[in-house]
Amino acid sequence: MDVRETVERWREEIPRKSLVEAGAGAGVIGLGIAALVLMLVRGRRGFFAFAVPGALLAAGLVMLTDVTFDVRGERIAWSRAFITAELEGLDPLARAQVLRDVVREEYGGLMPGGD
Repeated sequence: MDVRETVERWREEIPRKSLVEAGAGAGVIGLGIAALVLMLVRGRRGFFAFAVPGALLAAGLVMLTDVTFDVRGERIAWSRAFITAELEGLDPLARAQVLRDVVREEYGGLMPGGD
């Protein structure tokens, strides 16, 4: 898989409400990289020469991290709704058995006696 496919797949997963934030975050990171290259080419050294590029990179990363959390939250909400809809079709005993089996599969090694 090449970089373009990865970026395109990531774009498709971004919620519509977060597209502007993702674009702005990527732009701020690009601006930070450009400022860093400019400082290196001009031969600037010292804290203040790299404070602005570092702040831009950090701000862009924060924005993209927030988008990542939005994507994760949307996946969790969709999964919860799907699983809840599937479980509603079962009687209470069958529902409890399914939930018990899922917990044992996912977290059995973490619980005492859950081998």
